[in-house]
Amino acid sequence: MTRSPATHPPVDESTDRWAQRGWLLSAIWLVFLGYTITALLEAGLGPGPTTLGFLLIALFVTVYLVAFIGGNRLDPDAPWARFNTPGFVILGAIILAMGTLIGLDALFMTPFLIGYACFLLPRPAAWAVGAGCVGLTFALPALTGDVWAYVFIAAIQVGIFVLNMVTFALIEAGNRSERMQADLAVVSERERLARDVHDILGHTLTVVAVKAELAERLIEGDPERSRAEIAEIRSLVRGALADVRATVGGLRGNDLCTQLEALEVTLGGAGISVEVEGEPATQVPARLRDPLGWLVREAGTNVLRHARASRCLIRFTPGSLVIEDDGIGLGSSRPGNGMLGMDERMAEAGAQFACGTAALGGTRVEACW
Repeated sequence: MTRSPATHPPVDESTDRWAQRGWLLSAIWLVFLGYTITALLEAGLGPGPTTLGFLLIALFVTVYLVAFIGGNRLDPDAPWARFNTPGFVILGAIILAMGTLIGLDALFMTPFLIGYACFLLPRPAAWAVGAGCVGLTFALPALTGDVWAYVFIAAIQVGIFVLNMVTFALIEAGNRSERMQADLAVVSERERLARDVHDILGHTLTVVAVKAELAERLIEGDPERSRAEIAEIRSLVRGALADVRATVGGLRGNDLCTQLEALEVTLGGAGISVEVEGEPATQVPARLRDPLGWLVREAGTNVLRHARASRCLIRFTPGSLVIEDDGIGLGSSRPGNGMLGMDERMAEAGAQFACGTAALGGTRVEACW
C-alpha cells in the first residue's frame, strides 16, 4: 500500500489568550469617551478648536488600542511592548492638550490612563498612576474652590483601578497555571520515557550479559552451544533495539499516519511483517486521528512485546480500525492495563473498543465509530 507522507496542521501561534481577547478588555471602555465628546461639543469652541479636539480624541483612541493589541506586559517580546511607556506619555500629553480646550473636563479621560497603566506598565507604576490620577481629580477642582466637583470621576477611577488590577492578576495566574501544567506534562513524559527505557533495556541487558559470559566459557569446550548462545544474544539485541525505536517513535506525536509509519519500521526491524488495508486519510474522521494514532502505537507495542507474532494486519474501513496478529493471543488471561487504557481512551474520543481472538490466531483489537 502506498501512503502519502503525514501532514500536520500548522501551529497557530495566535492562540495566546491575550492576543485573541486581551485588547477587548480595553476597547469596551472606550464608550465612556462619550463624556469627553459631550464636553467638547458643549464647550462652544468654534470649528477649528472643536476639530482639533476630535483629532486629539482620535489619536488617543488609536494609541490606546494599538498599545493594547500589540503590547503585552506578560510578554516582553510582544511587537509593541517596548513602546508601552512612550505610549503612556503620549496619552498623558493628549489629556493635557485636551485640558487646554475643555478645562477640567479632560479628567474624564484619566480612567483610560489608569486602565492602560494596570495592563501595560509595571505594577509599581500602575499603583503610582492610579494614586496620582485620583489625587489630581481632587486637587485640581480644589484650586477652583470646589473639591467635590469631580468626585464621581474619582469613584470611577478607583473602580477601574481595582477591576483592572484584579483582572490582570487573574490573567497572570491563568498563564502561570498553564505553564505549570506544561512543565508537569514534560516531567511526566520524561518519567514515562525513563520507565519505558528501563523496562525495555534493564532485563534484556542483564540476560545478554549472562549469555555473553556463558558463550565465552563454552567457546572452546562446546563451540556449537556457544554459537547458539551468540545467536540468542543477537536476537535479544535486535528485539531491544526495536523496542527502543518504538519508545522513541512515541515521542514524535500521535498523528495516525506518523504512528503507522513508525510501526512498520519498528515491527519490520523485529522481523514482523506489517500489512495495511484501507486508506486512513479518507476513512478516518479528523477528530479521531490522534486517538487512533495512540491506539496504533499501543497495540503495536503489545504485538512487539508480548504477541510473539510474525504477522500484523491493520485494516481501515469507513467506520472501524482493526489490528490483528498471528501471535499467542490473550488466552485465558484478563486484559491488562494497556487494554483498559485503550478502552478508556477510545471512550473519551467517542469510539467503541473491543478486543478478542483474531482470525489469524492471535489478538484482535478493534475501534468503531
